Amino acid sequence: MSGERHPTCLRRLHWAVAMGVAVQLALGWGAEAIDGDAGMRLLRIHFQLGLVLLVLMLLRVACRLMRRMPRADGGEPRWRRRAAYIVHAGLYLLLFLLPISGYVIWVWMEAPLDVLGVLRVPRLFVPPADDETWRAIAWYVHFACVWLLSALVALHAAAALWHQWVRRDGLISRRML
Repeated sequence: MSGERHPTCLRRLHWAVAMGVAVQLALGWGAEAIDGDAGMRLLRIHFQLGLVLLVLMLLRVACRLMRRMPRADGGEPRWRRRAAYIVHAGLYLLLFLLPISGYVIWVWMEAPLDVLGVLRVPRLFVPPADDETWRAIAWYVHFACVWLLSALVALHAAAALWHQWVRRDGLISRRML
């Protein structure tokens, strides 16, 4: 990357989404580990935060489309630029697939669809009573995406640290708030 900073809106949304993803992973795994009402309460928070993250990602895409991005560093090998593009595209894709698959699962559970008791989320479909196929597919998609997201986040963080400490190009300091 060049020495330019990303637009402020993207930097803020990046860190808000990053913190949200960390909390989501903890809530999701915690809800899976805890039975009963406590686990269901964690799932409810997990669902609500998932919708908030979906909105943040929509804002992030809008900000990215409206703002000029810094130019990529021409000194990077082509394979590295391609790898960065694939990882970023994967992160964006997963951060949309996860809330959508989570919504499908939540509708199938017939759980309340609201955010913080204020915003009512519409049911976009009525699940068939005798067919759990789509719920199962949504659950498997959600589960696979969580693992893939975790791997891509780790790779993304490792690459950022490599830029900062090995290349010493100031990438992290340019991405800070």
